[in-house]
Amino acid sequence: MLQKMKQQLTHNINKAREKGELTAHQVYDIAHDGVVQAAKKLKGGAKELREITNEAVTTTVQTLVEAEEASEEKISAALHGAVDGIKQVESKALHAAHEELGQVKKHLKEEEGKFAGVVNEIFLGTKEAAENFSGEVKADIETALTDAKLKSVELLGLTRDTVKDAVHKAIDTETKLEETVVAITRDATAKALGEARLTGERARKVSESVLSAAVEAAEELGSDVKDTASAAAEGVRLGLTDSVEFTRKSITKAGKGMKEFTAEDLAQTKEDLEAVGDLFVETLRKVADKSGEAARDTLYELADDAKKAGSGLREKAGDASRTAAERIKELSSEVVHRTGEVSGKAAHTLAEETKELGERMLAVARGAATGMWEGAKEAFQNEENGEDKP
Repeated sequence: MLQKMKQQLTHNINKAREKGELTAHQVYDIAHDGVVQAAKKLKGGAKELREITNEAVTTTVQTLVEAEEASEEKISAALHGAVDGIKQVESKALHAAHEELGQVKKHLKEEEGKFAGVVNEIFLGTKEAAENFSGEVKADIETALTDAKLKSVELLGLTRDTVKDAVHKAIDTETKLEETVVAITRDATAKALGEARLTGERARKVSESVLSAAVEAAEELGSDVKDTASAAAEGVRLGLTDSVEFTRKSITKAGKGMKEFTAEDLAQTKEDLEAVGDLFVETLRKVADKSGEAARDTLYELADDAKKAGSGLREKAGDASRTAAERIKELSSEVVHRTGEVSGKAAHTLAEETKELGERMLAVARGAATGMWEGAKEAFQNEENGEDKP
């Protein structure tokens, strides 16, 4: 396969030269098309693609040298043509993977909907079972059913409406309103987040839903708006804290042999945990922006307080984030132990690559900064003659 590519590259270069059409643009196209065809047919991994690039650049440049056409511009065209050709093939594969991922996400959404439907049918079946009894037994079954539903309100899409109704009733009937609202919103937040693994997106969605529902309940009644907003914010904060602590304990268990978290999972979880404090502040301000004056002033004031370092939520999130970092380090150590010397060589190669690219970037910038084409052109030249860069 590679031999055929090399022969085709040589043939096309010589043919273009004979016709007087061997421009840098033509060299680019020849190298580009050659590697694209080879890469498509080979369907190999990174090592094979590396070999294709090597052979393509070597063959094209060698043919140019033999034809006495190896100018800087044409050599650059050969290299960029080969590299861009490989990137084109792989970018198509990446695009296909993104499309597959989109389909998977769509399927996941559909399955979540089906699951919610199944759970709802289960509850309906349980409700029907209660009809087979009477008196206290029936009442106990119905109470247990309601408790079961409360553990799945987010799955059923009922979190917002349930919180709003509960707070509405609390304002109408409770003497210890603030304590009750704190309990309602804390429990709703923790249970909703507890239905699946904690993520920044879920934390934001649930927090906003619970807080805005509580505030709207008070505003609709035109009663106890400030107290309700303050209590609801505290309840959401505590619910988030409970969820963060649960996540920390889950990570700790995973470190003791439970394979619930991969390194990628932990890295994302760590990032989400580090952001949860700011996320809470953003939620307070977002709900404030949509609320009336009384709730808005209260929530903005609470947001300013929550922004301060040392809050309980931030401290718990920090602890959980450090736990995740420790577990990531443990997993990384395991990988390093398995890869050993290879990892060290890879790190060294990366450092050298970064140094070389940094020097080149500076050289090009210096040339371009003069505003003169010659300065930029000189910066692009190979340093084989040992001259200092401009």
